[in-house]
Amino acid sequence: MSEFIIETKKLTKKFGSTTVVNSIDLNVKKGEIFGFLGPNGAGKTTTIRMLLGLARPTSGSIRIFEKDIRKEKLAILRKIGSLVEYPSYYGHLTAYENLEAVRVLLNVPKSRIDEVLAIVRLTNDAKRPVKGFSLGMKQRLGIATALLGNPELLILDEPTNGLDPSGILEIRELIKSMPREHGITIVISSHLLSEIDQMATQVGIISKGDIIFQDSISKLREQANSTIEMTLDDPEGGWKMLLAKGYPVELLDDHLSFSLGTDPYVASIVRTLVQSGFSIYRVEEKKKSIEEIFMELTGKDGGLL
Repeated sequence: MSEFIIETKKLTKKFGSTTVVNSIDLNVKKGEIFGFLGPNGAGKTTTIRMLLGLARPTSGSIRIFEKDIRKEKLAILRKIGSLVEYPSYYGHLTAYENLEAVRVLLNVPKSRIDEVLAIVRLTNDAKRPVKGFSLGMKQRLGIATALLGNPELLILDEPTNGLDPSGILEIRELIKSMPREHGITIVISSHLLSEIDQMATQVGIISKGDIIFQDSISKLREQANSTIEMTLDDPEGGWKMLLAKGYPVELLDDHLSFSLGTDPYVASIVRTLVQSGFSIYRVEEKKKSIEEIFMELTGKDGGLL
């Protein structure tokens, strides 16, 4: 039995002579929040549309729940909930009535409406017309609609797009709670690196149709080589002395910089400088942000917030 809920092999999508998704292998395990990250136009939404059977791959394969989507599409889709771009709703109807319209199509018990309203924390607003909802509430209603069929897999395309900070926080906390409280595996696409960083357990980065990274957030952070920056009274003199003693230190403007080794290594440099009569004013660890790591991986392709 495979440990992956989603497996793609050499998945490719071309529009004419343009390759939008280029031979990608995605692997998503049960219970994960998988962040699918990339700049606008990188191929995220096209990939999601192929996973949902809304677009046909040019080549390659998709297996979800260990089933081939080409052969068992309906069986797969019954176990998937999705929110692609903005949710659709009837503004003059209440939240409950909107969910009832979908419930009838899905043929699920009526009690499921109250359950999903509770999950997205809209119980108190169930009888209000949706046209009076904030954008964040509409997004939560969209997620409630995606949850109606009691899915095992939830696919969300840019669910925080256009939300204010409070709306983003609401959606973020909701998404984080679902694997833990309801056993749902989540794939969430975004161009907002800060959001993926705060929600996802695993991340895949797509750039110009290619997957350039796929692993845990912690593994992504490990690609950041920390450095120590040190300010002292005579940086040039300290730099020359340390080089003479075999320490690989750089002189940058008015301070010294060196790669972070073990703590005794840092302590040894500090001790050597002090014993040589230098006054140290500041010792600071500099770590690349996850945004800087992304920019290095993509060669500055796109701008992520």
